[in-house]
Amino acid sequence: MVKITPVSVTDEQTTDVQYDERDEDYSDISDSGSEVSDFEDDENDIANETLTDRIIALKDIVPPQYRPMFSDAYGKAQGALEWSFKAAWVVTTSVMFLAAPFALVANSNMESSAAQMGMRQMQEANEIIAPGAN
Repeated sequence: MVKITPVSVTDEQTTDVQYDERDEDYSDISDSGSEVSDFEDDENDIANETLTDRIIALKDIVPPQYRPMFSDAYGKAQGALEWSFKAAWVVTTSVMFLAAPFALVANSNMESSAAQMGMRQMQEANEIIAPGAN
């Protein structure tokens, strides 16, 4: 995390630097070609950056006094989401255990009634073909 501290400049700390001395300090920058390689490195960093990295970097935008409030809200939202997943799991498994046997019984009742109806239709068809055969 970045901490910002105010710095005060006093007269003792400031000194006038001659132009020649400043020129010598920065003369090797243009010769090395490091500006181009730094730019390419920055592009590679951006290309390899994930969404999580970008979201984590956003925390520096929020002032420090508001960060606990956002952290608490995030914790509460995460807890509510976990609770809802657990509740959905309990409801789903309960329905499966309670409703599945009823569905099987209903299906077997439908099959048996369909078989009885088929038998009646066969008897009616036999009576039409050979009346009074029974």
